[in-house]
Order: sequence, then C-alpha cells, then structure tokens
Amino acid sequence: MGAARPRRWRLPFQRSAPSSPSPSSKSLPVPYSPARSAAAAAEAERKWEQEAAPPPEFVCPISGAPMADPVILPSGQTYERACLQACADLSFFPPGAGSGSDALIPNSALRAAIGSWCTRSGRAAPRPPSKEAAREAVLRVMPPLAAAAAEAKSVRTRRAAMACSSNSSYSSPASAASTSTYASSSEITPAEEDVVAAKPVVTEVAVDPLEDEVVSTVMDADEDGEVAAVLAVLREATRESAERRRALCTPRLLAAIRRVLLIPRHASARVDATAALVNLSLEPANKVRIVRAGAVPALVEVLRSGGSAPEAREHAAGALFGLALSEENRAAIGVLGAVPPLLDLLTSPAQHPRARRDAGMAIYHLSLAAVNQSKVARFPGAPKALLAVASGASEPTPIRRLALMVVCNVGGCAEGRAALMDAGAVAAVSGILLSCGHDDTRVAELEEWCVAAIYALSRGSLRFRGLARAAGADKALRRVAEEGTPGGVRREMARKTLRAMRGDLDDEADLTGSSLECGDGDDCGGSIVSDGLMSFRRRQRDVGASSGGNTAEF
Repeated sequence: MGAARPRRWRLPFQRSAPSSPSPSSKSLPVPYSPARSAAAAAEAERKWEQEAAPPPEFVCPISGAPMADPVILPSGQTYERACLQACADLSFFPPGAGSGSDALIPNSALRAAIGSWCTRSGRAAPRPPSKEAAREAVLRVMPPLAAAAAEAKSVRTRRAAMACSSNSSYSSPASAASTSTYASSSEITPAEEDVVAAKPVVTEVAVDPLEDEVVSTVMDADEDGEVAAVLAVLREATRESAERRRALCTPRLLAAIRRVLLIPRHASARVDATAALVNLSLEPANKVRIVRAGAVPALVEVLRSGGSAPEAREHAAGALFGLALSEENRAAIGVLGAVPPLLDLLTSPAQHPRARRDAGMAIYHLSLAAVNQSKVARFPGAPKALLAVASGASEPTPIRRLALMVVCNVGGCAEGRAALMDAGAVAAVSGILLSCGHDDTRVAELEEWCVAAIYALSRGSLRFRGLARAAGADKALRRVAEEGTPGGVRREMARKTLRAMRGDLDDEADLTGSSLECGDGDDCGGSIVSDGLMSFRRRQRDVGASSGGNTAEF
C-alpha cells in the first residue's frame, strides 16, 4: 500500500444573507423641541462671550472697558488716560493713582497687545472715552459721599464761573464763593439739587488763598521776578506750621512747583521752589502725594542741570531724602532716575558737605529697597567711588560713614556683593577696619559699619574666603571678637564672619537664612538685617537725627 496522503482540513465557508434591519433598530428623527434649541443657543452664546471677553489686564479698573490710551503710574498700575484726567477734575484718586496727567507714562506695549487682540478677535480698536463718559465712570466707582462732594464742588465751580463772567468787575475767590453760595435756586437743575442736598453730610477742606496766587502767577507771569517773589512767600508759608504744610500740598500747587523746576527761565526761583518741597516733605502725609504729583523727575533735573545753583542742588537732595523716608516711595524714586545724580553728588568732594550728606542719606534709604540695590551695583563706577569715599582719609567722617552704610545695603543682594568684590571691597573695608584699632575716635566710629560691610560680603560667597585672608581681615575681626562687648552686635557679626572664613558654617545657613523681623518703627525691608543687625536700624535714626536729617525747615 502506498504512503498515506496527508489529511486536509476543509473549512466550510457560508455566505450569510444580509439581515434586514428590524423596524425597532431604525434611527428615528429627533423631534423638534423649542426648549432644547433655546438651551443650545444660550450655551453657544455663553461660549462666544467667554472667548470674546477681553483679558483682565486689558480692561481699565475704572471704566471696565478695554483701554485705548493706557498709561502706567509710578506705582505700577495702569489706567485709561481719560479716566485719570476725570479723577483729577473730581479730586478723587483711586488706590495707586497719581494726580491727573502728572507723571503718566504711556504703556505702549500694552496698547500694542490690545490692538493685536482686537485684530485677532475681529473687534474694532477701542476709542478713548469722551470727557462725559470718563466722568460718569469715575462717579460710579467713587464712594457715595465722595461722589456727592465732587458733584457739589462741580456745581459750585460752574456757578462761580457764571457769576464771574456776568460781572465785569474783579471779584476775589472769597466773593466768588459767596456769590455761588447765595445764588438763586433757579440756576440749578433738579439733578443738581439732589447733589447739593448732600452737602451738609460732607466736610470740605478750605483752599489756602496762597495756592491760587502761586498757581496763577506761575502760569501767567511773564517775568521771572514775579515767580521768584511768590515762591519766596510760599517758602516762608511752608515754615509756619504742620497744618499749613498739609493744606498747601495739593496737586495744583505741586504742579506749579514742578513747572518752575523744569523751565530753564525760572532758574532764579528754583532755590525757593526746592526749599518749599523740602518743607512740604516734612509731613508724612505729604510724602506720597509729592511723588505721585511728578516732583521726582523735576528734582532729578535740578541735580543734573549745570545751570542749577549749589543751594538748589542741596535742597533737591534734601527733598529726595525726605521722600525716601517713606517705604512706599523708594521703588518709584529709583525707577524715576534719582540714584545716578545722588551718587554723583555724594562722591564729589567739590560739593558742599551738607549736600553730600543729604544725598548720602537719600541713597541709604533708597538702597533699603532691593530694586535700588541692583541699580547702585550696576551704575558704572559706583562701587569703586563709594569705596574711595569710605577709604579717603581726607573725607569727613560722616561722609565716610554714609558711604559704608550704602555699601552694607548694596551687599545685601548677590549682584551687589559680586560688584563690590570686583571693585576690591574686601581689601578696602579690611584696611579701614585695621586702622580702627588706633586711638583716633573719628576712625573708631566707622568700626561697626566696617564689620557690618564685611559680614554682608561674606554671605553665601565662596570668593570671600580667599579675598579676606589675603587682605588680613581675620586679624581685625579677631580683635573685634575679643574686645567687643559680650553679646554685642559687632562681636557676634565678627565671630560669624570668622567662622565663614574657616568654612565652619553648615552651608553658611547662619549667613543666609537667619533674618529677624523688624520691630515696630524699624524699616528693614531689603537691607542686610540679620541676627543683631536689627539694632542698626535704631542707630540709623540716631544718625539721621544727629545729621539734622529731614527735620529742619528751609
């Protein structure tokens, strides 16, 4: 028999007939429902509105609409220009807003971003609101009593203007106010009557007559002698009392002073104008107002201008010192360009010692803000100039101390430490500290600030160890650590700095992580306050008082 043939598998293939769909499986048309269509339309409209809504940063906080002409204020906030002008007319300023059109910087980047968004979303570019629309927007966000007071003031202003135009003879502001007060009720619309009815609830501040005189003279006088005369009167008035200084510190008067400082033909009146600003800045309530009114760029121009009198420069530095005492002003003053001219004034031996002292105190307080520490470190030649002043044996001791105080603050940031070390700060400060061991009491006054400066430079820097050993800082620090008062600030800082030089600190946590909170009244923001350095803030007040810091009237 032959070989068995392999068995083949046979797979049955059957083609199934297409099954006819059952009547129940057929898709039935969805019946029309008005409620379902309305809900779908509402959902689509809601999604469209969400997509079409402008980003919050494009909307003015006052008008609630995309901004056509956004302007940025020294505080960093952005508003519609027309709304801020309406705020100035109504004497109402929202938080962070300045005084009307003063110191308003166009925000070109935001304006371009708003235009790009409008193009992508198919919207028309926003247009600036009219004067009436901006006024209504401001009144909506104002508190009820403040809005009523603003409307009442506007009504009295219009009636006074009507009374003055109808009377050809001259009338004083007092007579105009009395005329407007006793005007007939037929001149007032019903809407105005409701506003005026709220007047008894609002307490108004009387306008100082000198304000109108100064503003009208500065704006209308053709001769510089008239402007100088009226500003001399203003200077004397700001020396009378605190109440008079607070009453005179208004946006109108500050704008007039700013005009005098910026116009070259009023050079002879700059001395009295800057002195008036110094006196006005003595009141804590006036410090922020002066900065928001745009006075800082004018003071910077006085410091930079070669045609300014030495006395005007001295008063300008004193005014900036007084304004820098307010923590809220420091960042804005630095952004507006006050640091470079103040540094030039402090480091110039040819200037008057009082002007250099005020400039040094201004830079010291400005450098308490971290943003200004970087500005000092980046300014070309500033670290070397400060160290030269601190090391100069011919320099007055108060000026040398101020330079060391600024070095301490600048050393509080990594960028400042690097710039100071590149300028030879470790060797310079170590040399001053080594000379402090002599009997010269004037040099001994600098010892605590030298220790603070070396302590600031030692924070988180590996370069410090080699530079300090090469400069012989360990010898001077060891003397301070041994001779200092037990538990004293200088002794503790000297001991920690010696430990940093030996590398005993665990990742230098003591130098970078232990910062104390400031007590009430101590201004420590952005400085090198750590462990015992909080007492330096208390000594700073003594330094300012002993130097006559912003307490004298000019």
